[in-house]
Formats: sequence, C-alpha cells, structure tokens
Amino acid sequence: MSQSSVGAARAQTTIQQLLKNYTIFEMVFICVSSVALGVAFWGWTFAYEITKPALKLVGLNYLAAGFWIFASVFTPLIVRRPFVAIIASVIAAGVEGVITHWGAMALVWGLVQGLGAEVIFAATGYRKWSLYTVLAASVMSASASFVLDYFYYGYSQMALTLQLTQYLSFVISAAVLAGFLSHILFERLKKLNLLNRYLA
Repeated sequence: MSQSSVGAARAQTTIQQLLKNYTIFEMVFICVSSVALGVAFWGWTFAYEITKPALKLVGLNYLAAGFWIFASVFTPLIVRRPFVAIIASVIAAGVEGVITHWGAMALVWGLVQGLGAEVIFAATGYRKWSLYTVLAASVMSASASFVLDYFYYGYSQMALTLQLTQYLSFVISAAVLAGFLSHILFERLKKLNLLNRYLA
C-alpha cells in the first residue's frame, strides 16, 4: 500500500472516530445551524456592501465584517467538542459561497476562521466557555482571517497605519458581532431551556 493510501486510510479512521463522539442531535444541530448561518451570512453581504463605500473612505470597512465570524464561536459554544468551530465555519462559508459571488474561496475563509477560533477552545481543553473565552476565540478567528486577507488582497502595499486600522476594526467588530452576540444568544437560549440536551 502506498504512503498516500495509508495516509488516506488513517484520515478516514480519524474522521470516523471523531464522528462517533458526537450524538445524532449534536450532528443535526451543527449541520442545521451552520446552514442557517450560511444563509444569514448571505443576507449580511447586502449590509456589508451598503456600508462598505462609506467606511472604506476612513479605512473602517472591516467594522461590518465581524458577523462572518459568528459560526466559528456560536456553534461550538453549544456543541462543546473538538473541531466544531472548524466544521461549522466551513459549512456556513460553503453555503454562503454557493449563493454569493465569493464562490469556492469562501471555504478557505471558513477554514481559516474556524481554525483561529479552534485554537482558543483547544487551549482551554474545551472546558472553559466564559464570555472571555468566546471573545478571545472571536478575536483569534478575525486575526487569522485578516492574515489571509493580507496576502490575498495584497495589503502590504497599504500604509502601516491603514493596515492597523483595518485589523483593529476587524477584531473589534468580531468581538461585538460574533463574541458578544453569540454569548447573549446562548444565554437567552439557555434560560429558555432549549439547550439542555447539549449542555447536560
């Protein structure tokens, strides 16, 4: 058997073992919520395009970009298992990519954003889910996404002050529109006893 075949077999085994750790309710929730968020991301595209021209004049167009981090932090806040941030982010981005002009490149952003958030959740051993952890995951996700943007859009040609302004506006937007919003929605759902199945 070739090395590539062995690698593929190991990857398949790892994925199977990972899926065994999820309940059917968790898998359904991840898929349904991620698809719904993908549609919401599509809707947010219109808000982004409307505000972008005015915000871009002062280098603050990223102030409207933080919501795209939402799937990376909200879904793992409910299904508290490894790789949920990545899975949810990629699914949501894939749905958005199909119905917007972003196309397949959306999957790359989804993967990078999910990885950024996953780093924070993994660092806590998937045991700490405070507001501070969620905010840190949002900031890390936005930071990873900005690094991708930096190389993809050639931000190195911009003035350093503009680069810093865009980065700071992105992490602030992510903290508010993804971090705080996820936490508020989570607490509301928890009070309504809609998350007992996942948090038991």
